[in-house]
Amino acid sequence: MPGAVLYESRDGEILRKNSVVFGPGDMFCPAWNFLALAGLGESDWTPQFSYWQRPATLDDGGQNLLG
Repeated sequence: MPGAVLYESRDGEILRKNSVVFGPGDMFCPAWNFLALAGLGESDWTPQFSYWQRPATLDDGGQNLLG
């Protein structure tokens, strides 16, 4: 069954910190719940990249552009 496991390196040892199984109704679409497994919150994470930049010209001329 798919899932996630979080390991932590502490004092030269690798320790299993947390694990979870994916299934119906889980909350793992947003990344915040993965970060919570590691004991991190939204304020502990900083995006490192600009993930998307609006192109200079759009294929449809911008007709379907929201906001």
